[in-house]
Amino acid sequence: MNSEKLPSNLGRFSQNKLHCKQMKHHLPKGISYLPATNADIPSAQALIFQVLEEYGLHTNDESLDVDMKDIEQHYGAGYFGLLKNEQESVVGTFALYPESADSFEIRKMYLLPEYRGKGIGKWMLNFLIEEAKTKNAQKVTLKTASVLETAMSLYRKTGFDEVTCSSCNPRCDRAFELKL
Repeated sequence: MNSEKLPSNLGRFSQNKLHCKQMKHHLPKGISYLPATNADIPSAQALIFQVLEEYGLHTNDESLDVDMKDIEQHYGAGYFGLLKNEQESVVGTFALYPESADSFEIRKMYLLPEYRGKGIGKWMLNFLIEEAKTKNAQKVTLKTASVLETAMSLYRKTGFDEVTCSSCNPRCDRAFELKL
């Protein structure tokens, strides 16, 4: 691998692998994860918009995706990950955005339809929670859309409580919080 293409957060990659090995749930065979770089923005954004359109959610408001213009800058103190299949195609995204020194927001958690129902969403959620813990977070928040009923069920099963959505937008009308 060319060292010029290494992500700035690669030093945390080994730590991420360690805490994922400690997790009870594993990714299915043929699916791998890695930290994203700005070079991955086009493929990550294409997947995100594909899933949003599938659910009839807005993709034409650039103000909702400012963080996708420079993921290394916006997620440098958090994490932005990609899931790839054996053909190296991006099949999922998941991110942890720093809100404050002790609070992180789960963002950009999307999977292509053919990869749902296999426990991958649960893996991504647990990965991000564990990542937040390594950063001494006291809580993890997230915003989602009412049409994503399966996702909201997963959040509740994981211990998230629904809270008032103070900064909702046309894409997200529900909010959840997990105290760590």
